[in-house]
Amino acid sequence: MTSRQLRKYCPLSEEGRGLLKTAMDELGLSARAHDRILRVARTIADLEGSAEIRPGHVIEGISYRSLDRKLWAR
Repeated sequence: MTSRQLRKYCPLSEEGRGLLKTAMDELGLSARAHDRILRVARTIADLEGSAEIRPGHVIEGISYRSLDRKLWAR
């Protein structure tokens, strides 16, 4: 998905946007990482059968990204 498609098909609630912004600021993530987290959150929501991306999906996506960074740091 392109960034434009992400904005169209992966809308976040105010809480979800806040969570993602906080993660971006605190973890120093790039715009590319933002899009990857959003794609993962969309996938998690799809696997749960949810039409919307909930804050829990965003948190889980962030946690996978954090785990990925720890594994690459080794």
